[in-house]
Amino acid sequence: MTWSEYCCLYLCTRNHNDMEKLAKIKTILVAIDFTQKADSATILAIHMARRHHARIILFHNFTNFFIIDRTGRQVVGEETVSKHYKEAENSLERMKLSLQESYSDVTFLTAIGNDTIINSINKIIQSEGVDIVITGTSGKQGIRELILGSSSYQILTGTNCSVLLMPENSQQYTFEKILVPVRVLEKLNEKLAISKLIAEKNKGFISLLGVSGDEKINEIRKAFIKTRESLKGTDTEHYASFVVSNDKAVEISKASKDAEFDLIILNYQDEESWKSFFAENFFKQIINNTSVPLLFFKDSDLITEPNKEPLGYDITMPFPG
Repeated sequence: MTWSEYCCLYLCTRNHNDMEKLAKIKTILVAIDFTQKADSATILAIHMARRHHARIILFHNFTNFFIIDRTGRQVVGEETVSKHYKEAENSLERMKLSLQESYSDVTFLTAIGNDTIINSINKIIQSEGVDIVITGTSGKQGIRELILGSSSYQILTGTNCSVLLMPENSQQYTFEKILVPVRVLEKLNEKLAISKLIAEKNKGFISLLGVSGDEKINEIRKAFIKTRESLKGTDTEHYASFVVSNDKAVEISKASKDAEFDLIILNYQDEESWKSFFAENFFKQIINNTSVPLLFFKDSDLITEPNKEPLGYDITMPFPG
């Protein structure tokens, strides 16, 4: 081995070890809207918190309504808004106390946002060092959600950390069989590090699935082989397979159903941009066609700018003529 080859090997090994040290789940934020899907997400968060020795932030976002006329912007029914805010605050506190009594080994915190849901969550991510956001999803995309975006889809695309989508009817709280697709090249090592961490905490195994369309098959195959090789000689049990298909979401969903995986870990980087307003991108396809929890790994350098929209909803009134 030449000196340059040795240096390259040393640096690659060191970088890989550094990434594994950085892979952690110490603070979990759960989006609470007091529905059944939020209950499922909360239970999942508790199981994960116990395995990772993490704390949980129970988060609820409260949105005001405003009316705009020539006198300016005013809150609609300020007394009613204040009352509802207090009710939400009390409900969240009661939930915290009940959970703390049942799960004394987990630390629970509460937080209420009064901005757009994305801005509120991102502020907490920054101030509290949140590692992962868990939100429940019904997996249904009606016309309203298609146009406006469901809250879970907004959280997925807008928050500044990894997001785990928990299907409403799922009771999958341990992840022994983990599907890790290799479909995009960005942050692949970092995604593998968090995958190995979750496999370790769940005493589970990783199944690598290389998925490539015709356009990048050589690049994806090389990355897949490199990823597979990096798992050899480690304590992580793993399997590997490779398929060629332009319908990546369909292949991943099919593989998940055929082998009954407990969790799918995906890279947030989405190479399937909107082709038209009504087209389903990769995210919505995988959400709608998969019934297991989905963890979208999002690196910390994928920071979104705060939404400049006004707080709440504006109801604009015409000026009297």
